[in-house]
Amino acid sequence: MDDQKQWLAGVFDRAAPTYDAIGDAYHRHFARRLVELAGIVPGSDVLDVACGRGAVLLAAARGAGSLTGVDVSPGMIELAAADLRAAGLAGVDLQVMDAERMTFADASFDAVVAAFALFFLPDPERAAAEFRRLLRPGGVVAVSTWAEDDPRWAWEDDLIAAAGTPVRRAVQRPFDRAEDVVGLLTGAGFDDVGVHHEAITIRFASEKDWWDWHWSFSLRGVLEQFDPAALESLRTASYEQMAALRTADGFPLQLNAWIVTGRVSRGRRTASPPPSP
Repeated sequence: MDDQKQWLAGVFDRAAPTYDAIGDAYHRHFARRLVELAGIVPGSDVLDVACGRGAVLLAAARGAGSLTGVDVSPGMIELAAADLRAAGLAGVDLQVMDAERMTFADASFDAVVAAFALFFLPDPERAAAEFRRLLRPGGVVAVSTWAEDDPRWAWEDDLIAAAGTPVRRAVQRPFDRAEDVVGLLTGAGFDDVGVHHEAITIRFASEKDWWDWHWSFSLRGVLEQFDPAALESLRTASYEQMAALRTADGFPLQLNAWIVTGRVSRGRRTASPPPSP
């Protein structure tokens, strides 16, 4: 892996213990919808790319022929294995692997899914070609990306920008417009591309829960680059802004996502990934 991917793996290693464990566990909701919209046929061999702690694998488990998960973060793979065992799932193949250079043979899977991963990839076109290469004729791809932000929290980006300029950022290209995801999949040779908008409102019981949540996903990598004084100023200013958002049930945040699916035509040959730069 290159330096950017090694850095990202480290960020998620450190975030893994609290990943999707603070506030409402929204990854399970989006994972279930991703699997439903993919229309995965019972008995399918399923690959989950950037599997995290296994939310999509859990959602796809019923009726799957086999389950395989890969992630760039060893910490995520270790905790995914523990979570899947605790859920009674045995025999899941979990591997540390680069999504842009997977080592599986051509046409190994009936379904490839990738939840909230495209925007981290330096070369998403190569990854999409890999998805296409690994699918059998008639196979399905399903990906999710974040869509529009909740406007009630628009102040957050301004406060983070005021805290400093990080050397590294986890997000490479946002893919927050559905047409960008559609273009990526059609460019890789997928047909019957469909788009669905999905939204869920989560709530934080306190300001501290919201702050701790920020350290449980990729934003951690940005916050770790700020000095203690800048972090404290960011936290204080954020709490002041949050006062206007308080409700009897806590602090609500609407999460919006695109779920985009595609299919490999039965008459097409498997595509090869583009050459390495």
